[in-house]
Amino acid sequence: METPTLEPAVVPEAAPDPKAAKRANFEAYLANVHAGTIVATNKPVQLHLEVSSRCNLRCKKCGFSWDPSLAASGRDLPWPILARMDEFFAAAVEVHTFGYGEMFLYPELAPLVTVLKNHGCRLSGITNGVLIRPADVVWLVACGYDQLTFSIDGATEETMDKLRGASLAKVLHVLHLIHDEKERRKSEFPRIVVNFVAQNDNFRELPDLARQLGPLGIYFMGVNPLHHFFETAGAYGPYYESFRLSRAPRAEFEDAVSQARAIMESTGTTFQNFVNPDFEWSAERPTVDAGVPLHNRKLPEVAASPESAPEASSSDAFVQDILAAAAAPALPAVAQAEAPASALSPMYCHYPWTTLYLSAAGKARVCCYMNVHEDLGAFTGDANIGTAWNGPQLQSVREHIRDGRVHPACRECVSHRTFEVHAAAMYPIREELGLAPVAPVPVPASAPVVEPQPEDDPGMLRRFLKRLRRPDGDGAGGSL
Repeated sequence: METPTLEPAVVPEAAPDPKAAKRANFEAYLANVHAGTIVATNKPVQLHLEVSSRCNLRCKKCGFSWDPSLAASGRDLPWPILARMDEFFAAAVEVHTFGYGEMFLYPELAPLVTVLKNHGCRLSGITNGVLIRPADVVWLVACGYDQLTFSIDGATEETMDKLRGASLAKVLHVLHLIHDEKERRKSEFPRIVVNFVAQNDNFRELPDLARQLGPLGIYFMGVNPLHHFFETAGAYGPYYESFRLSRAPRAEFEDAVSQARAIMESTGTTFQNFVNPDFEWSAERPTVDAGVPLHNRKLPEVAASPESAPEASSSDAFVQDILAAAAAPALPAVAQAEAPASALSPMYCHYPWTTLYLSAAGKARVCCYMNVHEDLGAFTGDANIGTAWNGPQLQSVREHIRDGRVHPACRECVSHRTFEVHAAAMYPIREELGLAPVAPVPVPASAPVVEPQPEDDPGMLRRFLKRLRRPDGDGAGGSL
């Protein structure tokens, strides 16, 4: 009788990790920051794709209203540029499909979103909501677009028409359609965010707007102030001075915010007020040192983060230091040890190593906080994305930040200390990749100059940010 032969057990191969390449790219960014390199061997972990710089509205507070050159130069990001970005999409964790224009004016938006979702990217966008059609609602929910922010600045037709030239009824109708389609598909995506820009003639409508939004499953609502410029306000300056919140009683504003918060939180919506009252009502501060140099409210958890920079004691003195530092001639790295003490620590901002903003005009910037007219390298024609990412302009920005100096392109951001939100912006990306928060990244004492390396490509609260961007445990909202 023949002895039966036992076949070895077949062990199934482990499924490939779909986030392995993105995780490796993120770790390469950390290594570059640790080494103080100005040539990034990683690719951006966060991309801003300004798919269109055209807009169908002319909001009073927007640059389209006070800078005629923006309205005259509107265009779309050419598809051939996006078609050669597969390596960048494969490396990026988060992609924002908006910029200075209205994203739903871009005719190739749905195909682009499909490509990005197939690369495993987390997507977010900002819209005025007016142009979204029922067909757009269907593909937004079907593809699992992650987070869509609607800009709504009033609770009445009159206020929305005055401030944005938009119909509130039309925007609310779109929100109803999205809510119903998500219910039909049993999906949480897209998670809807509402952004309200508060000024002295609309903040009293906050509670009424909250009541209208309550039944619509809003994920997050944020209240922001009119943006303040230290030195480049231009024609926007008179508008800001007329409608800034400080021209209204602080107590009335805080009461309206309190009412809106109670209404939204009762429906399960996360509510955050980003207005910094010490900045808006600076005359009411108990002492000069009680103020903060941030225009927006400084988020406590960001302040405690290892990636945050120390805060200057006086906002006015800090701003003057920034303007002087940006105007001063650059010092060689070897001379930094002899330079006077600065309010900024070396490597105070990581955005030039993590983020790339590609404008519809074919120009690169570091991030969305930079002036719309900044040009840190072209990526059209004979140039490409890789050339812009490690071009001389971006290397110069990295060198300034590595040495604790201010590049001229960064003056407004650093004056407002907006760079301090970087830690909060990266925290949900870490979570998406399964990376735990880490200890402070060591900064090289001598800030060494790192030689270029060959490359494969030529080219608040932490809690709410964590909640806002974390993936769903049940996999709802898969890609097409």
